[in-house]
Amino acid sequence: MSNLALQPEKSTSDDEAADLFRRHWDIYRKVVENDYMSHQAAYRVLADVLASEVNRPFSFADLACGDAYSSSRGLAGTQVEEYIGIDLSEWALGLAEQELRKVGARRRLVCGRFQDIDRHLGLSPDIVWVGLSIHHLSVEEKQEFIRRVRRVLAPGGLFLIYEPVLAEEEKVENYASRFKKVAAGGWVNLTVAELDAVCDHVRDFDMPELPATWARLGRDAGFDSVACLYTDPTGLYSLFKYS
Repeated sequence: MSNLALQPEKSTSDDEAADLFRRHWDIYRKVVENDYMSHQAAYRVLADVLASEVNRPFSFADLACGDAYSSSRGLAGTQVEEYIGIDLSEWALGLAEQELRKVGARRRLVCGRFQDIDRHLGLSPDIVWVGLSIHHLSVEEKQEFIRRVRRVLAPGGLFLIYEPVLAEEEKVENYASRFKKVAAGGWVNLTVAELDAVCDHVRDFDMPELPATWARLGRDAGFDSVACLYTDPTGLYSLFKYS
């Protein structure tokens, strides 16, 4: 799944964001390997959707793909025939090239911003997936991005996201406090400095939305149906399917 929440898309240059990804690599690995953000369950849900609703060979666009560690495992055993990964970090894409060898699909890796999906794709993908990255955008930028996805998606295609969600009547700053309490209480394999780095990032860059807002953005972009397929046990993240 993407490059976690450690590659900002706000108030920083693309070069700075890519460098931040690399500097925080050890933290990223620890979070994924310890499943602190429920990557494993989210990718099981994704795999289940691909198995039950896409009963044919398909193309898969993985936006803000990072090293493709989780995606390569989620796609194993599916009928994916083409993988397109987009990320700002050339270094991460080099790792993704290695990870994706086990998938067996044709692959194309593009260094660029995930928001510019319409500039980076050739053929329309059947599936577009984004994990823990859209929440770095303002609500207006989220809307424009989802509209771009709707325009490039193949007829009958699916758009799936795994993103932070606000509780009812929760403010963004309160979400950051809730995140910090969850992480401080359970992310025991991170050092104090590593935990502080993640919490600082969430406070400074994350802009989660209410589930109802994530749904409205999809409908306003032209999707007929929006469904929440999974919410992690902490209530911090949900997986949505747009069709």
